[in-house]
Amino acid sequence: MRIHIHTHGCRLNAAESRTLIETLEAAGHDVAHAMDPSVDIAVVNSCAVTDQAESKCKQTIRQIVRTQPNVALIITGCLAEKNPQAILNCHHRILILGNSEKHRVINHIHALDLRKNFSKIIQNPLENSSFEIPCFLHHPYRERYNLKIQEGCNFFCSYCIIPQLRGRARSRDFKNLVEDATVHAQKGAKEIVLTGINIGAYENDSKNLADVITALNEIPEIQRIRLSSIELQTIPDTVLEQMADNNNKLVKYLHLPIQSGSDRILRLMRRRYTIAEAQNYLEQVAKQIFGIGLGTDLIVGFPGETEKDFTCSVDLIQNFPLQYAHVFSFSRREKTIANLMKDQFIDSKEIERRSKILRALSKKKHGQFLEQQLGKIEAVLFENEEKFGFPGLTENYIRVLVNNHSTDLSNQIKKVRLIKNYTTHMLGEIVAD
Repeated sequence: MRIHIHTHGCRLNAAESRTLIETLEAAGHDVAHAMDPSVDIAVVNSCAVTDQAESKCKQTIRQIVRTQPNVALIITGCLAEKNPQAILNCHHRILILGNSEKHRVINHIHALDLRKNFSKIIQNPLENSSFEIPCFLHHPYRERYNLKIQEGCNFFCSYCIIPQLRGRARSRDFKNLVEDATVHAQKGAKEIVLTGINIGAYENDSKNLADVITALNEIPEIQRIRLSSIELQTIPDTVLEQMADNNNKLVKYLHLPIQSGSDRILRLMRRRYTIAEAQNYLEQVAKQIFGIGLGTDLIVGFPGETEKDFTCSVDLIQNFPLQYAHVFSFSRREKTIANLMKDQFIDSKEIERRSKILRALSKKKHGQFLEQQLGKIEAVLFENEEKFGFPGLTENYIRVLVNNHSTDLSNQIKKVRLIKNYTTHMLGEIVAD
């Protein structure tokens, strides 16, 4: 069969979709990169972490139904877990699979009778134990590989619906993830990105996150190991020691979702640190690990956020050793504590105003950081060619563009001199070996 996978949401969703693609290809199916009339089944791997993410998923579903009315439709992921009834009647051939069924999508595909109409929801309790993921890679791999090592979360922040949609924290079998990383590295992946909902909570067979990094560091073909977003209070001290070690493949980069600069709002969010603790941690990390890239997430408009609270988030961007901040508007999610704070919601126009201020500050801070990099030589892992050349990333997460069309740089690591600051990225030139 010819199957198209459409992925919304986080890096973890991307990792799960990649596994599904490899599983389908190993079973002899043809995976289409885009929707077209030849597609038999469209799979939407959905997201519901915010209202906007949910709306985008529903828009994708409507577009598929409108343009390909006879295609069989499978919806999985967090929207399928959160509100399956809301999308059940949008198509005459639709299968909705909750997150417990995501790793069994291929089994459900093989059980479908495409000669008939169907309308079905399959949801089962989310698992609580460690898990394994099959690896069926049979062809060269020329991309950064998102390695899923962990699932679920036990933190229950007051605004977050993820524990309800993905379940409690659980970790991938240690030997299984090392085997997966080995296979992809031997097939060409040079950078492995450790991915999960709360990767700092990894624990399996008496192994923690530092043990995962140690094991991957010993795989010869791996040249870089990168952490995806991680909670600052979960990072083992040994991980920072690994990051500071120039002989370790763990790159000097941390994305820490602090969420607010106000202690009052952090308490309402049920975060597990004070702003002073966060600042002290970032300053110590910046001092310990020279050249590290540091980023954060900030939520704007949390219920009851005053102008004073907002000013604290402004101060966070300005005064913390951060290179950028991803800014998100607060999104009401059913069955969360924050959703019960009904009399404290902030006007949408005010949220938009505050968000623009923080994004402008983040852009300015990032531009200043890039200006400090002018003239430096950095190792860049290049991605696929685009209109103006080859884009890539340094170890500390600077996006670099090289105007080169004569040589295929994709999936290659080259020394690059950073020669021009475009605020969002830098122009570079290859330095001869």
